[in-house]
Order: sequence, then structure tokens, then C-alpha cells
Amino acid sequence: LGCNSCHLGHDFDTRKAAVEACVSCHDDEHTLAYAASPHAVLWRKELAGEAPPGSGVSCATCHMPRVEHRTPDYVKRTLVQHNQSGNLKPTVKMARSVCMNCHGLGFSLDALADGALARTNYKGAPSAKVQSIELALRREREAAERNGQTAGSLEQTVPPPVKP
Repeated sequence: LGCNSCHLGHDFDTRKAAVEACVSCHDDEHTLAYAASPHAVLWRKELAGEAPPGSGVSCATCHMPRVEHRTPDYVKRTLVQHNQSGNLKPTVKMARSVCMNCHGLGFSLDALADGALARTNYKGAPSAKVQSIELALRREREAAERNGQTAGSLEQTVPPPVKP
């Protein structure tokens, strides 16, 4: 793939490249389900000016996330990660770089662990439940009780899940 695969040479429209270019080539179940997904609703609202810039979720939002870099002279630059596999395999790599921009850690991990939900492009709530967060919280509470302290450090860093 080259730049012109997604960005037309004389019509460099990133909004078109963010969804239309993707669905013009990909015809898998996940991609075909995008149009009916909650993420697509947010994207259409943003494009229509009914939602603030950056609130929509396109194909590129998840599969080509923005990455902040600092130049040697400490200037912050945001670049698009064009390596589509960079956060895709395993899918849990998307949790921090993508999902947690809007959702809590528990919800993000549960959603990414739910293969059926992924095929519908995350339309609905996750049916999978990743137990590791609850186990870590329980162990922290138990350790705090043994030491006569109150738990809270993990609970403060794990935001509550956002309802889809």
C-alpha cells in the first residue's frame, strides 16, 4: 500500500481516508458492521457538526491511532501511526492507545476479549469478563486489611467503565 491507496493524490481528505478508504477495500464482518455501530454514529455526528471535533470514532481512530512525539527541541507533534498492525495483534494493545481515550480499563479489556462483539464492531455491551482487574483490586484490599490500611491506589487508577 502507498499513500494514494487511502489518500487521493490531489484530494488529500483525511476524513474520507478515515472510513471510506477503509470500507472500499475491506469487506470482513467487522468492517461491514461499522456503519451500524455506536462508533459510526459518533463519527457521523462529528462530520455533521453535531458533535465536537475529535469525538467521532472512525476506522482510523482505532486502527491508525494518533501518537504524540517530542522533537529534539521539545516540540510536541502528533502523528498518525500508519502501521495498521502496530496496535492490532494482540488486540489488547488497543486498550491503552485507543479504547481508554473514552472507556475505562475494565470495559476496554472486556470488550477487546469479546470476539463476537468485535465482529459486530462493538455494537452492544461486552459479554466477556476479564477477571484480572477484579483480582488485583481484591488482593489490594486484602493486603490493606492485613496492614490496617485502606485500599485505594488501584481503585483510583482504574476508571469506571463507560456504558456503551
